[in-house]
Amino acid sequence: MKHTDNTMNKEMQEWIRETQKQSKKVSEQKEKDAEKQNKKPKGNCAICGNRKAEAVCIKCNRSVCSSCYFKIIGVCKECVPKDIAEKWEGKQPDWEKELGVEWVG
Repeated sequence: MKHTDNTMNKEMQEWIRETQKQSKKVSEQKEKDAEKQNKKPKGNCAICGNRKAEAVCIKCNRSVCSSCYFKIIGVCKECVPKDIAEKWEGKQPDWEKELGVEWVG
């Protein structure tokens, strides 16, 4: 297939438009990810309501106190199944075994 200047220009313009759209989507996603990482806890804990919030759950974005938050995995106890949260509460579980991960030091 032989390309003329006109068809090459149209194809190039379409490629540029598509590339710009994809680039914009990637930039927007990076901004959203950065916002999630930089969220600051506000007010009292959204779960117990008693203590000052010290962290933001990465799953539900609630501001929570340290008692209602599993710091090592970054989620609040509402985002962890109840039976697991009760089992972990006040204990220091073997995270490698519980989560099925191997820690890299």
